[in-house]
Amino acid sequence: MQDEPKEDRQELVAKALAEAEALCAEKKVRLTRLRRLVLTTLLSSDCPTKAYDLLEQLSGEGLRLTPASVYRSLDFLIELGLVHKISSLNAYVPCTCHHKNIASLIFICSDCQQVKEINDPELYASMRSRFNELGLDLDDNSIEMRGKCKRCANGVHK
Repeated sequence: MQDEPKEDRQELVAKALAEAEALCAEKKVRLTRLRRLVLTTLLSSDCPTKAYDLLEQLSGEGLRLTPASVYRSLDFLIELGLVHKISSLNAYVPCTCHHKNIASLIFICSDCQQVKEINDPELYASMRSRFNELGLDLDDNSIEMRGKCKRCANGVHK
């Protein structure tokens, strides 16, 4: 949700939260206050967010927070396909592929850490097939790739 004007960002966050609520109702699970706050914080962020940064940001919300409660909330959101863990950064980002809980390709700028997600089932299947040919199996439904975003490549973020 980077590069969005503040008003547009608020609308996108509200829409994403409504979609999350609908998904939870469909799955007959609860989007608790903490889960909602974690998701809102991730949706509002310009970059991948670490669990302990979430803990710090949410500490003023009147909740008794522990690292375990934040991690449990993140696990719940990941299970529903609402959030992705960026393993190489040990951080989290909201899913931008409409929560289909399907394979994603995640591109990370090695300079500014900006994350872009795309869903290309054919490309993902091809990559998974090549892994299998090499005798390897992918651990999860996302593949992380690094490079430079156009802004960093053009020296704008430096």
